[in-house]
Amino acid sequence: MKQFKAVSVLLSAAMCMSMVMTPSAVMADETSSPEETQTVEGTEKPETKETKETEKSAAKDTEKQETEETETEEPAETETEVPSESEKKEDGEKEPEAVEEPVQEDEDSKEAADAVASGKCGKKAKWSLSSEGVLTVSGSGAMYNYNFKTVGTDHTSHSTAPWDSKKELIKKVVISGKVTTVAQTGFVDCYNLTTVSMSDSVKVIGHRAFFKCINLSKAVLSKKLTTIGNSAFEKCNKLTDITIPKTVKTIGIEAFALSGLTGIVLPGGIKKISKEAFLACYNLKTVKLPGGVVSIGEQAFEYCESLESISIPASVKTIEDSAFQYCDKLKKVQLPIVGLSSIGKWAFADCPSLSGFEFPLSVVKVGDQAFKNCSDLGSVSISYLQKDDFPDSVFDNCPNMYFSENMYLPIGTLIYGRDYILFISNPAIDGTGTVTLVLGNGLRDAERIVIPNVYVDPFSGVSYKITRIGKSSLEANREFKAKTIVIGSNVVSIDAEAFACFPELVSVTGGSRLRSIGTRAFAKCPKLKVFNITSKTLSKISPFTFALDTNLKTVQIKKTTKLAKSGVKNSLKESSVKTVKVKKSKVKKYKKIFKKKNCGKKVKVKK
Repeated sequence: MKQFKAVSVLLSAAMCMSMVMTPSAVMADETSSPEETQTVEGTEKPETKETKETEKSAAKDTEKQETEETETEEPAETETEVPSESEKKEDGEKEPEAVEEPVQEDEDSKEAADAVASGKCGKKAKWSLSSEGVLTVSGSGAMYNYNFKTVGTDHTSHSTAPWDSKKELIKKVVISGKVTTVAQTGFVDCYNLTTVSMSDSVKVIGHRAFFKCINLSKAVLSKKLTTIGNSAFEKCNKLTDITIPKTVKTIGIEAFALSGLTGIVLPGGIKKISKEAFLACYNLKTVKLPGGVVSIGEQAFEYCESLESISIPASVKTIEDSAFQYCDKLKKVQLPIVGLSSIGKWAFADCPSLSGFEFPLSVVKVGDQAFKNCSDLGSVSISYLQKDDFPDSVFDNCPNMYFSENMYLPIGTLIYGRDYILFISNPAIDGTGTVTLVLGNGLRDAERIVIPNVYVDPFSGVSYKITRIGKSSLEANREFKAKTIVIGSNVVSIDAEAFACFPELVSVTGGSRLRSIGTRAFAKCPKLKVFNITSKTLSKISPFTFALDTNLKTVQIKKTTKLAKSGVKNSLKESSVKTVKVKKSKVKKYKKIFKKKNCGKKVKVKK
């Protein structure tokens, strides 16, 4: 009889387990084979109000039937065997587990309760697609990358996204939770996708993530996004509503090519506009470039037929090949007088509406046919020294073009004077330009050399501040007989070895705006005794500045307040300097800065 009871209990338990497991067995998960999933989904029909009601009724009938069966079996099990006191105690301990198991399972499956399909899409990321067409990615960390051609061996890359066979159902994508990346090629060709939103945990949108989502019209990006991958939104030709966060630093090649954008404001972290980034954005009318951009890539705005004007900031040094080619309505290009240095081949070719162009004085290179077929191009303002260096084909087939020459000096211009050789380092109009100065042969016999504050060009009358003293050869320096050098008030930097090997030099003074002194700038000056710089902004004295200056015992920088440890490291090494005189309020701080490990020797710091 006991054997019969035991068998009865086991059979009853088995039936209960079967009923608990049955509902989850019909859910498609990551362990289901692709064939099984496709077989079920292959018979799937578009949902209607009637089919939803039928499904709800069937679900209720099933639930009712299972409840009735459970209620019928449980009393039978009780009547078959009356448990002992010890068995009651054991059952009492197990009861909470028996109650909690279905509840826990229900919580885990809550997110996928209305799911057409679900599964994993990262080590800690999962996905579910609802019957309303919302694909939600939740969990944390990076999503797997997907690539149609190659599969990674590290299990982070897969051939296709797990929802690929259901892409026609996807209408909205929500990246939620703490997910940090959007999968590479994850949503390619989701042609019914209209909106995308993502939580602020997302840092990277992978290459081709939303490539050719032809109905995507709105994308709400993470506020902490840093990278938009190559072709991420390429061929999203209805995409008109997108704001690029200030945190973005990289926009990949062809990232928005062939989208329907009408205006774009790029954040300050962008340093380069990548190749073909906005290629063939036919509706793009306005573009705002940040001050930090240094280059505009090849074909970056090619075929942007609605673009009427563009303002190029002074930070841009290079406009690459075909950057604005075939911009039919482009009339005006605003450029600062200084900044841009290179214009690539065909950069503005086939822009028939371009009416004029003013070359910055910093431009030193222009590619072949850069303005070819600009039929309306009229006045071209250019320095008389610049145009001679440009290729003859720059303005091919520009029948209305004429030069408006100016007398201003472009960057790189060398001016050979008797006393000085000047190099135009920052050309500009109305006194804002700067030059680098090197001592000329006419000063070799002078006992006192004063570096002037400005240079006035005799042809244009433009004033240039002398902000830098350049390096000359040591052999040339040995010919100078100067005993005194006075640094001009506009000089901010002295190059390495600029005054090295002056055999008679005794005193160096001035330099009220000096910021940096180059390596060995005053080295091997055996008679140098006085060094008194009056700058408040001096922040760097490079290594070995006074090396082998056997008579220099004291360095005076009494107004300097900007020095740091990194700015004086080894500056007094191999010198005879024993004392540094500084501002009274800086004595304590500079004692720490001018200690042995920074200067290569022990020195006293006094007021």
